[in-house]
Amino acid sequence: MSAARETLESQIARVRAALLERHGYAPGTELPSDVSRSPLEDVQRLATVSAHWGIASDLPLVGRLVVLFRRVIRILLRWYINPIVEQQNAFNDAVVRALYELESENQKLREQIASPTDAQ
Repeated sequence: MSAARETLESQIARVRAALLERHGYAPGTELPSDVSRSPLEDVQRLATVSAHWGIASDLPLVGRLVVLFRRVIRILLRWYINPIVEQQNAFNDAVVRALYELESENQKLREQIASPTDAQ
């Protein structure tokens, strides 16, 4: 049993290494702790788009004027930008729901395939 377990663990290690390499990680690299374990978690986390991000400037003398100008422009364009962002967020939410439904259906199909049935 120990040899089978070692074989299984080596296969799992090879699959993990192949997945890491496929996604651009060097062999033997550990994943960062803040990386989601599921692609669906990543999709859900990234689904919400924000039209409002921080405005800053690195210019020493006129930086405050640049920030003020950008804020005024943002306020003036809010009527145009917000509906687009809302449409994108609605679409992203629909995609996330569809992906979760597909995952659930896929899991059910895998369970049906794995369990032997007499009804076939």
